[in-house]
Amino acid sequence: MKFYHRVNFILFLAVVTCTSMRAQNTPDSLRGKKIVITSITVEGNSITKTAIILRELTFKKDDTLLLSNWSEDAQRSRNNIMNAGLFNFANIDTINNATGGTKVIISVVEQWYIFPIPLFQIEERNFNVWWSQDHRSLSKVDYGFFLNDNNTTGNREILRIKLQLGYTQQWGISYIIPYITKKQDFGLQFNFTSSENKEIAYTSVGNILTFLSTPNSALQQQYTSTVDLTYRQGLYNMHYFELNFSACYLNDTILKLTNDYLPYNLTHAAFFGAKYYFRRDLRDYGPYPLKGYYFDFSLNDFGLGIAIPKEQAFNMTYVQSSIHKYWEVTDKLFYASSAEGKFSGSASQPYYLQRGLGYGNEFVRGYEDYVIDGNNYALIKNEIKYQLINIPYIELPVQQVPFFRRSQFKKANFALYITAYTDWGYVSAGDPNVENNFLTDTPLWGYGFGVDIVAYYSIVMRFEYSFNQLGQNGFFLHFLAGM
Repeated sequence: MKFYHRVNFILFLAVVTCTSMRAQNTPDSLRGKKIVITSITVEGNSITKTAIILRELTFKKDDTLLLSNWSEDAQRSRNNIMNAGLFNFANIDTINNATGGTKVIISVVEQWYIFPIPLFQIEERNFNVWWSQDHRSLSKVDYGFFLNDNNTTGNREILRIKLQLGYTQQWGISYIIPYITKKQDFGLQFNFTSSENKEIAYTSVGNILTFLSTPNSALQQQYTSTVDLTYRQGLYNMHYFELNFSACYLNDTILKLTNDYLPYNLTHAAFFGAKYYFRRDLRDYGPYPLKGYYFDFSLNDFGLGIAIPKEQAFNMTYVQSSIHKYWEVTDKLFYASSAEGKFSGSASQPYYLQRGLGYGNEFVRGYEDYVIDGNNYALIKNEIKYQLINIPYIELPVQQVPFFRRSQFKKANFALYITAYTDWGYVSAGDPNVENNFLTDTPLWGYGFGVDIVAYYSIVMRFEYSFNQLGQNGFFLHFLAGM
């Protein structure tokens, strides 16, 4: 696709976006009328404490609200309840009583909270790399299980134990306490993880990761622990203050191939870190948003200039931020745009800590096969989608299946969208020790079309056919929302 075609496509999306900014008129029959919330009743929460659900509401008992705003308040509150991650379904109804007040009834269907989850995952940056570059090798697969309690005492705590074998042998434990105060604002999080690998990526050549393997012994051992103090400000703002400790031990075989994997070319390093993270989340539905917006910002420091011995002290600081906006153009047509970036204050970074584009969900579509190593990056995404199918409630025939007779498993949902998208990215300050890093310091364009499926328990599958400016194209499969 020529450059001007890409620009025209982006302008087309912008024009479509503008059409969504239409005036909302209040009917004369509702203008000025008010309702008084006289009581709030919650049903269906056999485990979750009622106070946890009431925390998510935009209104409270004895509030006086404009009737014209009630539909929006109820929908926003329902979205908040669903985004808590505790329920399969939630509904808010009202009953007018004889005194003229309004009774609010909240009905929820709780998830199944305590269960072991079989773990089977591909140890690659994405499914497509495993399929094409690893030739679907089972040696790049992890297996094991999680033991989850996602609502330990009904107060939204999460206890997770992980045991993993295969490519990365790992075990870990984490415990999240969302609220330690009566106001339900401050919380604590604890995490510890131990892992071991016989193969690691230690550099990239031509924007493809290069691996070192020691089949008969451990090549890398890692230990990480974190403690977070969290502060939930209102309904939509979250602050995290984190202290962490990491230790990495390497087989000295790696010193024959690289001199920048760990600081000072060490075979073992232990260092502290700190992080501040802020998130404002006003999306309608976190796993697959269609309306609202999301913003986050983090300030990160690895090393803190502290080490034993002090001659091995180092400090690496970077900031990272993103903003995502989602519009409902019509009942079936939706548009989304996002921008994110990372800026590092350190010119030289150990490869163990450096990340550019191509990792996690930070990539330009059409470039899934590549990593672009560098200290700084920018990423812009635009997407338009049309809803072909939306079935919010499906009654499942599980009555004859013993374990699945419970209410948590009787209902499901299904939606299908067709999508078109265009992405732009840029990576600067490439690693000087990386060979032929030709995708740094150049604009990256990708575009394409696809089909998204959203189903039971927040399952998302994206089937996409993408093109890039290198003249390459192909089919890609993903398991998270595009932005």
